[in-house]
Amino acid sequence: MASKKLTWLPDTWDMVFSIKTFMAAMLALFIALCFDLPNPYWAVTTVYIVAHPLSGASTSKAVYRLVGTAVGGAMSIVLVPNLVNAPELLTLAIALWVAACLAISLLDRTPRSYGFMLAGYTTALTSFPLVDNPATVFTYTTSRVIEIFVAIICAAVINRVIFPRHAGPVLTARIDAWLSDASVLISAALDRRPEDPALVRTSRRLAAEAADIRMFTTHVSYDTSSHSDLVGASRELQGLMITLLPVVSGLVDVDAALARTGYEHTPAIKALITDAAEWMRMKEPMPVERYSELLAPLQTLEAEAMCSSRWQDLLVLDFAARLRDLLEIWNDCVGLRQDIASGTPHLWKKQLFGFAQATTRPTHKDYGMALFSGFSAALAIVLGTVFWIMTGWSSGAGAPVIAGILICFFAAMDNPTPIIRKFMIFSMVALVLSFVFVFAVMPVLSGFSSLVLALSFLFLPLGVLIARPSTFLLGMALSANIPTMLTLQSRPSFDLASFLNTNLSTILGTLMAIGIAAVVRSVVAEWSARRLLKAAWTDIAAVARKSQKRDPQALLYTMLDRLSLMVPRLGSITEGSAVIQADMLKDMRVGTSVVDLQAYKGLLLADQRAAVDEVLDAVASFYTERRRRPEAQPAPSLLQAVDTAIGALRDPVRSSAARKTLMALVGLRHNLFPDADQLQDIEPLALREAAE
Repeated sequence: MASKKLTWLPDTWDMVFSIKTFMAAMLALFIALCFDLPNPYWAVTTVYIVAHPLSGASTSKAVYRLVGTAVGGAMSIVLVPNLVNAPELLTLAIALWVAACLAISLLDRTPRSYGFMLAGYTTALTSFPLVDNPATVFTYTTSRVIEIFVAIICAAVINRVIFPRHAGPVLTARIDAWLSDASVLISAALDRRPEDPALVRTSRRLAAEAADIRMFTTHVSYDTSSHSDLVGASRELQGLMITLLPVVSGLVDVDAALARTGYEHTPAIKALITDAAEWMRMKEPMPVERYSELLAPLQTLEAEAMCSSRWQDLLVLDFAARLRDLLEIWNDCVGLRQDIASGTPHLWKKQLFGFAQATTRPTHKDYGMALFSGFSAALAIVLGTVFWIMTGWSSGAGAPVIAGILICFFAAMDNPTPIIRKFMIFSMVALVLSFVFVFAVMPVLSGFSSLVLALSFLFLPLGVLIARPSTFLLGMALSANIPTMLTLQSRPSFDLASFLNTNLSTILGTLMAIGIAAVVRSVVAEWSARRLLKAAWTDIAAVARKSQKRDPQALLYTMLDRLSLMVPRLGSITEGSAVIQADMLKDMRVGTSVVDLQAYKGLLLADQRAAVDEVLDAVASFYTERRRRPEAQPAPSLLQAVDTAIGALRDPVRSSAARKTLMALVGLRHNLFPDADQLQDIEPLALREAAE
């Protein structure tokens, strides 16, 4: 009980992080003051913005910030001198630039997207204060880049030299946790317990975590530990992790189809499943000899089923193929994990679904929402600028800038209004703290050392807040606002009117952002999740209509990425929604089967190829209809087309392409029609001709 009461206390690493960040901020402030830079407080603000408990993450964030700031500053140098005499055009140009940069950042969805977003709002941040004095745009912009550059160097050096906390071990720990949860999921699948709601939630959470680990690996590449040399192995492992989920889901599906036929696994297969479950709990790679012994019963099962064309035996072949894939993927997963931990190379050899590993790993791109979010940011800047011009408020330039920045910051959220409202509350807290510090503390300070001592009482607690995920927003809002509100400069000003005007424009800009987010930008979680589903269905329909060979791994990456985006939204959607009832993992399995059909149909006989084309056309029609009506179910004509194609390919004397096509058709049938009657066993054509 006592330990629960003390969970709010910071741990040692939190305090170390806070002290290092404060040291970096004060070093940056000292350098900026020594060189008499115009706005030294930007250096302090930048240190806290790029601060991260992990040294690699801090460095990657700093690099992207520097690049984004330089690009945004260059755009200010281009726009302000040329359009300063046409304020309408200048406002429109800045708004469109911010909108374009925000849209690109939302489409990128990697840590480097921060650089794109920053390039946008830096232009607004450096342009609006200079409309009355455009001749200083180059000097002002260059000074800002230098201030940020100084802050980045200070943050990087302090974070790397003094008690660095590397991202590599954190990545390894997250992979271990993922594999542990995955082993539980696989054990449940092998035990025929697929309907457990807790396991359904686990499957969705693993999809989201796998995608998040993939993003996290970018930070590891900037790490100074030995793990930075193993980024390639980490990315290979994440590819296998993403592929593992639909393989498990497919195994569950075909095993359920087998159970409906009354099939019981042989004692040898039951023993294999038991041994495999025990091995997966150990999370260690299996020696080659032991692995061959483990697969021996599976090879026997496949050899027996290969000689038959009965529906049950076709399901057995499908089950054996999926179980083999599962075991091989898992063996490579734990092998790569061991190599990442030890720093040794791994001879990765698995080719999933008969194809090589994808050369690219595409992610979901919602062009519509990216453009809509960009429009919202542009609207905030335009309306804020109109208010500034109409009121003639000398400090009003801060309102459109802050409104645009906040819309950019939270553009990835469905409904950013609540969090922007929180940000405004935290900004008001920062305003009160800054007011007390400026007018009660700073007048009695006598030098830089006394200023550092006084600031430590403000910023050391803020560093602890930033280090803890539960209080990150509060800490970041305060630490990003307070240095600016304090206007830390070599010649501080204690003008109350200037203080209130400047900082009230920040509050007004936040209010504008809240209004625009509430009226224009906010959408419900179900709407976003439905868009993700429709995008997945569109992809499947497109693959079914296109005859060229497609990479199944690329399709898996995109659809797993969509599932990872959908998972956080499911908690906000009612149980009766069609989104909740949809199974994207099943759609992924269908998509993979469609890719296989397209890949191998060109090697079939003419009548077989025609039958497969009928199936592909029916699948495309079904998923096209499903875009219009999410509750739509596959039509009987699709089942008939699948059965006809299976009949054309059931001959046990078949080529490798025909066998793989047949397995894809079998997978389609039990995925799309799990409750359909068992396919009747027919006498194969070759046997009938032999009898005659």
